[in-house]
Amino acid sequence: MKGDVAFKNVTFTYEDQPEPVLNDISFTIAAGERLAIVGRIGSGKTTLLRLLCGLHPPDRGAVMIDNADIRQIRPDDVRRNMGVVMQNPVLFSGSIRDNILMGKPNTTDEELLDVVKLSGADGFLGMLPGGFDFPLSERGRELSTGMRQSIAISRALIGKPNVLLFDEPTAPLDQSAENEMVERLDLATKGLTTIFVTHRGAMLRLADKVLVIDQGRVAAFGPRDQVLKTEQSGA
Repeated sequence: MKGDVAFKNVTFTYEDQPEPVLNDISFTIAAGERLAIVGRIGSGKTTLLRLLCGLHPPDRGAVMIDNADIRQIRPDDVRRNMGVVMQNPVLFSGSIRDNILMGKPNTTDEELLDVVKLSGADGFLGMLPGGFDFPLSERGRELSTGMRQSIAISRALIGKPNVLLFDEPTAPLDQSAENEMVERLDLATKGLTTIFVTHRGAMLRLADKVLVIDQGRVAAFGPRDQVLKTEQSGA
């Protein structure tokens, strides 16, 4: 995948809900651009990511990657070219190494060290008995929320995808840790199509463009500084 992304008049409704969660959503970003999605809780931000990684088909419209409808792309190709970190990332029983390498078991030690530095996991791995071989139970209960998030980000980066999706990647972090994570993500996502949901101002520093979702519709979309200026002025 090159990484061009477009939503064309996308509407989506969950089976148990009478009203659409997303309604006539349209936007386009070029390969390598970084898009921040912002909006109130329940506005449809996370659902948008779920459609983009192929978990749900739209009711109407099309989710496009490189000018191809995602429904026409093999799921294996989508997974191979896309790194995803959703809220409350799921870890499985096994070592930390196993969890990071689940999508790319033939990774070199050098590549593994590179991604844990970018995710910030290197900051705590050295303190755990066994380091990469530290055993986790189901869901990684031995680790803090922030640690689990760093492992999940490492896992997303290890396959060197051209498209990255993040849902509130810094939500569990305090301000100092968030600033450090934003600096690392700035390096990790340079030149990659990156779409992230956030309500934290620090993450907006990464964005080239901002998409504002309000009640399932596009309230604003465009270059970051232009959209933020408009939103702050209340225009």
